[in-house]
Amino acid sequence: MVRLRLDRTGVKHTNRFDLDLKFGQSKENELQIAIEGQVECKADRLTVRTGNVYVEIESRGKPSGIMVTTSKYYAICLVVEERKKDIWILIPTKLLKKIMKKFPIKAGGDRWTSKGHIIPKCELLNLAI
Repeated sequence: MVRLRLDRTGVKHTNRFDLDLKFGQSKENELQIAIEGQVECKADRLTVRTGNVYVEIESRGKPSGIMVTTSKYYAICLVVEERKKDIWILIPTKLLKKIMKKFPIKAGGDRWTSKGHIIPKCELLNLAI
């Protein structure tokens, strides 16, 4: 019998390679399914300046963005022009819809014809903590 202990991060840990490998592979499979499935990808160039992410819900008076997507996941790119590689946040769409309700709706997008929630990027980055 193998005893597993629960450490502070909530991750079960063991020195048994076969069990760690199985856990790792399950997470790799989970990510692969998300990537192969439909993912809505968004990039916000203003994030580096504002510290916020804009999640569009309406454009030109009609539902748009996250309100009409059929994607199970949202991928948000935190763009920093000077970096060669950007940081992406992959989040279940249902969870993002729940989180965004806590934040204000503001006009934005091309010619300010859209509406969306302004979410501090730290709120999204801290979800895993």
